[in-house]
Amino acid sequence: MKNFRLKIAAVIIVAVLLVVVGGVFLSQKIAHRRNVREAEELLSRELPPVTEVVSATSVESGIKDEVNLPVPFTVQAPHGDWGMPYQEACEEAAALMAIRYSFSNPILDADDADTAIKDLVRDTDVLLNSGVDQTAEDVMDLIIEIEHLMPVKLIHNPSVKDLKIQLSMGNVAIVPAAGRKLGNPFYSGDGPRYHMLVLRGYTADGYFITNDSGTRRGEGYLYLFDVVMEAMGDWNDGKPESGEKVVVVVGKMAG
Repeated sequence: MKNFRLKIAAVIIVAVLLVVVGGVFLSQKIAHRRNVREAEELLSRELPPVTEVVSATSVESGIKDEVNLPVPFTVQAPHGDWGMPYQEACEEAAALMAIRYSFSNPILDADDADTAIKDLVRDTDVLLNSGVDQTAEDVMDLIIEIEHLMPVKLIHNPSVKDLKIQLSMGNVAIVPAAGRKLGNPFYSGDGPRYHMLVLRGYTADGYFITNDSGTRRGEGYLYLFDVVMEAMGDWNDGKPESGEKVVVVVGKMAG
C-alpha cells in the first residue's frame, strides 16, 4: 500500500510539473504572438514623408517634428543564408546602409548587398584586424577606411534630443545595442546578444524609424525612443547590456 501511495504521489507531481511547464510554454507562445501582432501593426503604419537631404544642414535649422531619411536597406543575410559571415555581419550591414546613404547611392539588389557586405567583412579583418564583433569606434574606423573624407563621428551618451538633432540635420546614426533588449519578435530565437542598427528618422509620437538588418522585415522598423535608449550599449567584451551609450553619426558627402 505504501509503495502504491508513493507511485500515486509521483504521478501527481509529474502531472503538476507538466501542467506548470505547459502553462509557461503556452503563455510564452501567446506573448510572442501578441508581440508579432503589435509589430505587424507598426509595420503597416504609414511612415512620415521622406525627408530629402542634398547635404547636411546646420543645427540652427532646428529640430523637425518628424524625419524619415531615404536610407537604403539590406538584411545582413541578403540571400537568406544566416551562416558565417552573415550571422555576425550586422555591423557591416549597418555601415553599408550608412555609406550608401552618405553617397546618395542605392543598394541595387541582394547580389549588390551580398558583395558589399563580404567586402566590408574582409576590410574589417584585413584593414582593422578586428574580430567578428566590432565596437562603435571600430565601425567608425571602417567607414573612414572606405572614404577618409566621409563626415563621421562618435557621440557619447546621446540623449533622444541629441539624436533628433542629428537626424534633423540629415545625419544617420548607427546604434550598437544589446539586441535582446530590443524585443523584436522577428529575430530568430531570443535575438542577437549584440546588434547594430541604423536610425534613419523618428515620428511625432515617439518612435525611432530604423533600418534593422537583423530581419528581412527591418526596413523602416519602428522602435519606441525608450526601447532604443535602454538597449543602446557598445560591445564591452560581450556585455553590451552594460556597455557605453554611444552612436556613430554619418553625414552626407558634399555633392
